[in-house]
Amino acid sequence: MLTTFAGTLSSPVNVGNIFHICVKSLDDAERVDINFQAEKSIDGDIPLQLSLRFEEKRMVWKAKIAGRWVQDAEQTNTEESRTALQSLNSGHTFSIFVLVGDEKHHIALANTHIGSFAIKGKLSDIKVVTITQDVHQVLAVDHRQSFPFPFPAIQVSDDTTYFSNDVPKPFLPGHVTILTAVPYGNPRGGFIIKFHENGSKKQALHFNPRFDPHYVVVRNSHATEALDFRQEERSGGFPFIIDQQFKLAIGFTEQEFKFAINGSHFEAYTYKTPRQLDVLNGFRIQCTNGLQLEVTAVDHHYSGTSDCTGYEQFSDPYADVFE
Repeated sequence: MLTTFAGTLSSPVNVGNIFHICVKSLDDAERVDINFQAEKSIDGDIPLQLSLRFEEKRMVWKAKIAGRWVQDAEQTNTEESRTALQSLNSGHTFSIFVLVGDEKHHIALANTHIGSFAIKGKLSDIKVVTITQDVHQVLAVDHRQSFPFPFPAIQVSDDTTYFSNDVPKPFLPGHVTILTAVPYGNPRGGFIIKFHENGSKKQALHFNPRFDPHYVVVRNSHATEALDFRQEERSGGFPFIIDQQFKLAIGFTEQEFKFAINGSHFEAYTYKTPRQLDVLNGFRIQCTNGLQLEVTAVDHHYSGTSDCTGYEQFSDPYADVFE
């Protein structure tokens, strides 16, 4: 299955930020491009492009500023970097880390430093991440902070994670996260969107659409550090359809999560912990019982009001407010 990803970032890019991109390529992949862009349209600036070339076992980095492509000499001539590049096999999963330095982007593959690329343009111009070409599945688009202090905290390892989207600072009231995805595979499965507290296993939100035969969306959270769940909330019906794309907007207010799906308000879930937003740092997705999720976008936006007035518009499948 061929897919793409395009998502707007939650926060401006600053020195000390780290990006983690995890992708599975197609079985016959020739290349995968990871772009850090000024806008979703490729007509704008692309301050950093990482292009992985599978047959050549190399990575090309360049930038497009004011319509002109700029490419530095490659620096992948160490034994360690050559060994890491040998791991670029089509049909396999790979992880890229990009550390934003004072003057350069420092790039790692397979936990090995590959090289550095001089920062082109302004860091503030980077607002979008796109992943294109021979992509089978996008598993992580994480934006983290390492300086002056790490955020989020070191994450608990979880082999059940299907997709992750970390953010480099806590959410503020009025923030809206928009997930665009297609559920496919076993129609008797489900998926879970989890917002953990401070990188722990404790879930502040457990949003769980369950398909055939339940057709219910369960909302819940952990009540204790022992990970005991509270009483489930199941109202609102079931707006998801197998093999059909949905847009889910999650609004963060001062008192509750709000959910809109495909242009309409769906339900809400009240925070169970004081100052709940202070301990949230993004979300994880888990798929269950053979159902899978093709994640094609995660967009972040500030609604302009602390109660997320009008946030439903961001889930409208026929309007792209980020173009």
